[in-house]
Amino acid sequence: MRVLALALAVCVAAQGANAEQARSQKAKPKSDSAAALSGPVGDPNGRWIVDATTTVGQCQSLIPQSIEIAGNKIIAATGPAVSSWGYVDDEGTIVARFTGDGQRIARFNGTLRGGRGAGPWSSSTDLCGGTWRASRSDAAAQ
Repeated sequence: MRVLALALAVCVAAQGANAEQARSQKAKPKSDSAAALSGPVGDPNGRWIVDATTTVGQCQSLIPQSIEIAGNKIIAATGPAVSSWGYVDDEGTIVARFTGDGQRIARFNGTLRGGRGAGPWSSSTDLCGGTWRASRSDAAAQ
């Protein structure tokens, strides 16, 4: 009886270890383009050229064609947005909101790193969203 109990305990322990190993070896989700950026964070201040793509829904993007960052804050944006707000933290994470005519709002976040940037954008007012990529227009200043 002791042998049977011992064998059962070993089987349960082994099964638990195998399950834990399987969980740790599961394929990790594909990293998004923002997480895949490498290189030093660098100084985010300056002009960034932005290319936004709509991948969900059908709406005109409120994401500007370029943004100007000073003091780690968005101070200017060119494009369809009437107003913009945003900042970049010490890790290179950018968070922004662009408001257009009729109180249309687009939210924008991601990463700026090594003269490049990427991330998602979405508009709950227009029921659409997509991705964006950015490059530093004054890359020589990096």
